[in-house]
Amino acid sequence: MFDTDASNPAPALSRRCVVGMLALGALHLPAQAAAYPAKPVRIVVPYAPGGGSDTAARAIAQRLAESLGQNFVVENRAGAATQAGTVAVTRAAADGHTLLLGTANLATNAALYQKLPYDAVQDLAPISLITKAPVYVVVRADSPIKNLKDLIAHAKASQAGLNYGTPGNGSIPHLACELFSSLAGVRLQHVPYKGSSETVAALVGGQLDLSFDNLTPISGMLKAGKLRAIALTAAKRSALMPQVPTMGELGYAMEAFSWWGLLAPAGTPPEVLSKVNQAMVEALATPQMREQLARVGIEPESCSPAEFAALIRNETGKWAAVVKSAGIKAD
Repeated sequence: MFDTDASNPAPALSRRCVVGMLALGALHLPAQAAAYPAKPVRIVVPYAPGGGSDTAARAIAQRLAESLGQNFVVENRAGAATQAGTVAVTRAAADGHTLLLGTANLATNAALYQKLPYDAVQDLAPISLITKAPVYVVVRADSPIKNLKDLIAHAKASQAGLNYGTPGNGSIPHLACELFSSLAGVRLQHVPYKGSSETVAALVGGQLDLSFDNLTPISGMLKAGKLRAIALTAAKRSALMPQVPTMGELGYAMEAFSWWGLLAPAGTPPEVLSKVNQAMVEALATPQMREQLARVGIEPESCSPAEFAALIRNETGKWAAVVKSAGIKAD
């Protein structure tokens, strides 16, 4: 504490120095934001090129470059269930010039792996969501399963249980089906594939009874009339597939979605995060961006950094409970 003795001028001088330093700091931080970005910005995508996350990253990179007047370059760094790319960003300089296209793996990895080389909450600073993609329950067009009621009836009548495919063990579609199975009291046999393309091919080819997946990889077969979506795991119907009822409408209160968003290394100045957030919010609201992403089955959805941080915490807790209950282990 400062000595308040007026006869001693040192404390007053100390107070003036502290106030002065705080004022200089307050001036410096907005100046950082004003100068940002000072060089090309990397957006690290922890997946191989192609697919929904890569498409979303490249779309937002183009818009951010136009808005902020600097190149935003997508760098694909796949490996170790998204851990390789994520670690690279957590170890980058916290100046906003290296960003992460984060996905729901940030939440599910925390549940699936006992040890991770990063802490998604402590080592990353959320900026904004890009999208929340619900999971669709899909059958072949000629399947006797016409709706969710049929699915449950067939599952209960089958001694072995219906088999369903997903793009991978521990993926959001896998966890979504485990959650549904527990709520509906049915037995479904999981068949994990190495990606959605294999899952779709197996379903169309008759090796599966149904699958759980996001819209992007199944949209082509839905449009071609070879697959039929009977439900989706969202709070409300999708504008892209308004005819498909939600699980809630059908009596099962559950929500499950893959998500993609932009994050920075922890310690990135809040003013920089805010500047990128504002540019993202504006970009995702434009008709051009909405149309561009809709072509690949993505509905844009932005949010504040605080809302994004809360979503990551909530998703981590929710899926940890499902992983534990179902006894799911990482490959």
